[in-house]
Amino acid sequence: RVTAKKYYELAEVAERIYEITDRNLRRIKELDHYLVEHFQITFGNRIMNQIKKYVPILVASGGTELEAIDDILSKKVLRKLESKNLAYVKRAAPGLYSFIENLFGEDEMSQCKEYIRQIEING
Repeated sequence: RVTAKKYYELAEVAERIYEITDRNLRRIKELDHYLVEHFQITFGNRIMNQIKKYVPILVASGGTELEAIDDILSKKVLRKLESKNLAYVKRAAPGLYSFIENLFGEDEMSQCKEYIRQIEING
Protein backbone atom coordinates (compact mmCIF):
# COMPACT_ATOMS: atom_id res chain seq x y z
CA ARG A 1 0.00 0.00 0.00
CA VAL A 2 1.29 3.47 -0.92
CA THR A 3 0.39 6.52 1.12
CA ALA A 4 -0.58 9.75 -0.61
CA LYS A 5 2.63 11.35 0.63
CA LYS A 6 4.73 8.52 -0.80
CA TYR A 7 2.82 8.66 -4.10
CA TYR A 8 3.57 12.38 -4.49
CA GLU A 9 7.23 11.77 -3.65
CA LEU A 10 7.40 9.05 -6.31
CA ALA A 11 5.63 11.33 -8.81
CA GLU A 12 8.20 14.08 -8.21
CA VAL A 13 11.05 11.63 -8.77
CA ALA A 14 9.40 10.36 -11.97
CA GLU A 15 9.01 13.94 -13.25
CA ARG A 16 12.74 14.53 -12.83
CA ILE A 17 13.89 11.19 -14.27
CA TYR A 18 11.36 10.75 -17.08
CA GLU A 19 10.73 14.35 -18.10
CA ILE A 20 8.94 14.57 -21.45
CA THR A 21 11.42 15.00 -24.31
CA ASP A 22 11.79 18.23 -26.24
CA ARG A 23 10.92 16.34 -29.41
CA ASN A 24 7.55 15.30 -28.03
CA LEU A 25 6.88 18.74 -26.56
CA ARG A 26 7.47 20.13 -30.05
CA ARG A 27 5.11 17.57 -31.54
CA ILE A 28 2.42 18.44 -29.01
CA LYS A 29 2.81 22.14 -29.80
CA GLU A 30 2.53 21.43 -33.52
CA LEU A 31 -0.66 19.47 -32.90
CA ASP A 32 -1.96 22.33 -30.75
CA HIS A 33 -1.36 24.79 -33.61
CA TYR A 34 -3.13 22.46 -36.04
CA LEU A 35 -6.14 22.12 -33.76
CA VAL A 36 -6.35 25.89 -33.27
CA GLU A 37 -6.11 26.51 -37.01
CA HIS A 38 -8.60 23.85 -38.10
CA PHE A 39 -10.95 23.41 -35.13
CA GLN A 40 -10.47 26.49 -32.93
CA ILE A 41 -9.59 24.36 -29.91
CA THR A 42 -6.44 24.58 -27.84
CA PHE A 43 -4.81 22.61 -25.04
CA GLY A 44 -4.36 25.49 -22.65
CA ASN A 45 -1.87 25.67 -19.81
CA ARG A 46 -3.88 23.38 -17.52
CA ILE A 47 -3.80 20.45 -19.94
CA MET A 48 -0.14 21.07 -20.84
CA ASN A 49 0.73 20.94 -17.14
CA GLN A 50 -1.24 17.71 -16.80
CA ILE A 51 0.63 16.24 -19.77
CA LYS A 52 3.99 17.19 -18.22
CA LYS A 53 3.02 15.45 -14.98
CA TYR A 54 1.22 12.42 -16.45
CA VAL A 55 3.78 11.33 -19.04
CA PRO A 56 6.67 10.77 -16.59
CA ILE A 57 4.44 8.81 -14.21
CA LEU A 58 3.21 6.49 -16.96
CA VAL A 59 6.77 6.01 -18.25
CA ALA A 60 7.99 5.26 -14.70
CA SER A 61 5.20 2.67 -14.51
CA GLY A 62 6.44 0.84 -17.60
CA GLY A 63 4.67 2.62 -20.44
CA THR A 64 6.21 4.63 -23.23
CA GLU A 65 6.19 8.36 -23.66
CA LEU A 66 4.05 8.14 -26.81
CA GLU A 67 1.57 5.78 -25.12
CA ALA A 68 1.13 8.34 -22.36
CA ILE A 69 0.76 11.22 -24.82
CA ASP A 70 -1.72 9.21 -26.89
CA ASP A 71 -3.77 8.38 -23.81
CA ILE A 72 -4.04 11.91 -22.46
CA LEU A 73 -4.57 13.58 -25.84
CA SER A 74 -7.34 11.17 -26.80
CA LYS A 75 -9.14 11.70 -23.50
CA LYS A 76 -8.48 15.35 -22.68
CA VAL A 77 -7.93 17.14 -25.98
CA LEU A 78 -9.71 15.33 -28.81
CA ARG A 79 -12.88 15.10 -26.70
CA LYS A 80 -13.15 18.87 -27.20
CA LEU A 81 -14.10 18.13 -30.81
CA GLU A 82 -17.48 16.91 -29.53
CA SER A 83 -18.46 20.51 -28.76
CA LYS A 84 -17.79 21.64 -32.34
CA ASN A 85 -19.95 21.47 -35.47
CA LEU A 86 -20.12 17.72 -36.01
CA ALA A 87 -20.58 17.92 -39.78
CA TYR A 88 -17.45 20.06 -40.09
CA VAL A 89 -15.46 17.86 -37.70
CA LYS A 90 -16.47 14.75 -39.65
CA ARG A 91 -15.28 16.32 -42.93
CA ALA A 92 -12.02 17.53 -41.37
CA ALA A 93 -11.29 14.26 -39.51
CA PRO A 94 -9.24 12.60 -42.31
CA GLY A 95 -6.88 15.59 -42.36
CA LEU A 96 -6.42 15.41 -38.60
CA TYR A 97 -5.79 11.66 -38.81
CA SER A 98 -3.10 12.19 -41.47
CA PHE A 99 -1.53 15.05 -39.54
CA ILE A 100 -1.22 12.92 -36.38
CA GLU A 101 0.17 9.99 -38.37
CA ASN A 102 2.77 12.20 -40.09
CA LEU A 103 3.70 13.93 -36.84
CA PHE A 104 3.99 10.90 -34.55
CA GLY A 105 4.42 7.98 -36.97
CA GLU A 106 2.12 5.45 -38.61
CA ASP A 107 2.35 2.91 -35.79
CA GLU A 108 1.80 5.38 -32.94
CA MET A 109 -1.15 7.21 -31.36
CA SER A 110 -3.64 4.36 -31.75
CA GLN A 111 -6.15 5.80 -29.27
CA CYS A 112 -6.20 9.20 -30.98
CA LYS A 113 -6.53 7.63 -34.41
CA GLU A 114 -9.33 5.32 -33.25
CA TYR A 115 -11.18 8.28 -31.75
CA ILE A 116 -10.89 10.16 -35.05
CA ARG A 117 -12.06 7.08 -37.01
CA GLN A 118 -15.13 6.89 -34.79
CA ILE A 119 -15.90 10.52 -35.60
CA GLU A 120 -15.62 9.71 -39.31
CA ILE A 121 -17.94 6.71 -38.98
CA ASN A 122 -20.50 8.02 -36.52
CA GLY A 123 -20.28 11.77 -36.98
